Amino acid sequence: MNWDDLRFVAALARAGSLTKTAAALGVDHTTVGRRIEAAERGLGLRLFTRTGAGYVLTREGEQLIAPLRQVEDAVLSLERGVHAQRGVLAGTVRVTSPETLGIAYLAARLARFGRQYPALCVELVPAGAVLDLGRSEAELAVRLFRTRHESVVARRIGEVGYGLYASAAYLARRPLKGPGELHAHPLLLPASGVELSWLQQLAPGLRPAFVSDVSLALAQAASADAGVAALPRYLGDPTPGLTHVPMPREPSETLWLTVHRDLRQTPRVRVLFDFLVGATRDDRALLLGA
Repeated sequence: MNWDDLRFVAALARAGSLTKTAAALGVDHTTVGRRIEAAERGLGLRLFTRTGAGYVLTREGEQLIAPLRQVEDAVLSLERGVHAQRGVLAGTVRVTSPETLGIAYLAARLARFGRQYPALCVELVPAGAVLDLGRSEAELAVRLFRTRHESVVARRIGEVGYGLYASAAYLARRPLKGPGELHAHPLLLPASGVELSWLQQLAPGLRPAFVSDVSLALAQAASADAGVAALPRYLGDPTPGLTHVPMPREPSETLWLTVHRDLRQTPRVRVLFDFLVGATRDDRALLLGA
């Protein structure tokens, strides 16, 4: 048996598809397929059945997956221990975050950090999927929710505020004075979240004209004079051409920085952890809304 093949089996059992497994492991889907075939040849067993819903473990696969995951946990723990003992500021630190937060806020700051430590490579994964720190899919996570698991440490590093925005041209044609007028405007909203709940309380029964869970898409639509968008303040305030439209009781969410306990004192991880704590502290007004 080849452990490097078997880790692909464990990953495919979790993800259920070659594409999702490839994204989690940082390879292409053909590599995943080859490694699964190699593992099945090595074991002399059929481990997966391909269905319309994805890859499903066979009975033989189900019997092997629990001990396989124990082996995976042990190997990952060993890898984290080795990394923690390395005292040099070199290597790669992978950071995961929500898409818009990663692209519109974190990317520029992480690139600035990288210039200070040229031997470090910072890899940013701004994704809708939640990567698993316990499976070493990332070393640090910047999230709008707190991960409650004994294997990780989560630190509150700020608050992200939300508000309504529209282009100057749109507001010149169709002024918006208060929540009582919201029903008369095309609203550009996420499918869920604190900002949607807030607006539903301000204007019960409102119906959006455009929906996207990626705030960058909502900002682009607002910049194109398409209507009034609910955006995080760190995105809406700096976007040229957009105007903040104040409303009562604008909401906010707590921002959390999460790291695996085994890696929190690893120098390359710790230095980036401390940098992000400082950066979000300095950007408090930008994140919450001045």
